[in-house]
Formats: sequence, C-alpha cells, structure tokens
Amino acid sequence: IPLLYLANKLLYRISENLESERDINAFAQANRRLYHLLNTYLYRYNIRQSGSSVLLWAAQHSQEVTAQKLLRE
Repeated sequence: IPLLYLANKLLYRISENLESERDINAFAQANRRLYHLLNTYLYRYNIRQSGSSVLLWAAQHSQEVTAQKLLRE
C-alpha cells in the first residue's frame, strides 16, 4: 500500500516513532500532504524536545515567518 494512502492518524504515528527532529522534518518534506499534516507537529516537537531552538535559528537567519509560527504554537 502506498504511504500516501494511509490515514492521517497512521502518518502521525509514524512521525511519532521517528528518532529525531531531523527525521521528522525530512518525512514532512516528502510531499505537500505530509508537510501540511506534520508542520505544526514539527514546531511543537521543537518546543518540547529542543527548547524552541528553531526560534534562535529563525532570528539568526532573518526568518520572521518561521519565528511567528513557532511563537503561535
């Protein structure tokens, strides 16, 4: 069965079992559906597991939209 035929709940479960934020990000970038499904999860994961490190990265790289997304979570 193709990956994209799986229900959203199963795709979330797969992402929950990935070992790192980098892995979740790579999975989310695989296609448009996964990006929209997992983007918020990825931001929340960064807040919980990495102390909102993406906020520092966004500030250093002038990524205002990224910083705003993180602050909304």
